[in-house]
Amino acid sequence: MDVHGMRVFARVAALSNISAAACELEMTPGNVSKRLQTLENSLGVRLFDRNTRMIRITEEGEMLLRSVTRILAEIDEVRETLAESATHPRGTLRVTAPAALGRQIRPGICEFQQKHPNVTIDLNLTDRILDILEEGYDVAIRTGPLPDSQLIAKRLAPDKYYILASPKYVAKNGGPKVPNDLNGHNCLVQGENSVWRFSNGNSEFAVRVSGNLSSNSTEMLIDAALYGLGLVRISSMKTHDVIQSGQLVRVLEDYDVAGDTAIWALFPSSRHISPKVRTFLDFFADRFRRHQNDSADATMWLKAAE
Repeated sequence: MDVHGMRVFARVAALSNISAAACELEMTPGNVSKRLQTLENSLGVRLFDRNTRMIRITEEGEMLLRSVTRILAEIDEVRETLAESATHPRGTLRVTAPAALGRQIRPGICEFQQKHPNVTIDLNLTDRILDILEEGYDVAIRTGPLPDSQLIAKRLAPDKYYILASPKYVAKNGGPKVPNDLNGHNCLVQGENSVWRFSNGNSEFAVRVSGNLSSNSTEMLIDAALYGLGLVRISSMKTHDVIQSGQLVRVLEDYDVAGDTAIWALFPSSRHISPKVRTFLDFFADRFRRHQNDSADATMWLKAAE
């Protein structure tokens, strides 16, 4: 018995009139009669006694009506709850993101929960790539190129790379003017990525850099740059706060750093994204865009100040 069939049966029972029920349900009397006949055939009982002048519910119909009334009330309650959750998301949202994005993610999570207190966040900041389907996560935030996957990928924001140093380092050692000047600087290298690539118009440059510190930890490299130990090639998103505060400044600003990537959100394939996931994705896409604009404004202000 489908929901529409139950509603047809309930309205005919309430009004004791097929034509009136048909008018209310925006159906023809013939279609209402067919619905009732199909329902009676499927149940093997007569639900209404009817003739040309009247229609009256049977004892079996009364038994069915009690159950149908309860079921329809529960369905309407669920629909109201779902409609409410679309505008006021609720439930538990399990999220994983790189630890190196923690500077951006942590305050963003706090802002999100201030706006959506009915969403419970379970956040796992880790640089280990998790299988979100197997481990039961709703959303995974990723940076860089994405592997082939059955997951849906939403691009939240571009993620430019910069060459950064502390003002203390620049004051002591000067700043490189062209990429080849990096050979005279202490460069803080991420993993084995010791070749830094640049472009300027139609020209491309590749410089093999070296220094006295390398690490696979972005946080370690940021801390080293803040201490004034050297230059670092790093994601603008992961360093938004220290760029904004002026603790790290850009060098080689006339050159684009090759390897610009993006911030992505991955989530399981589905025809319908849940309201809590959709709201979370929209919130962080907007937040990343705003912070990117802030970084650009901060760079322009620092250049003007010079």
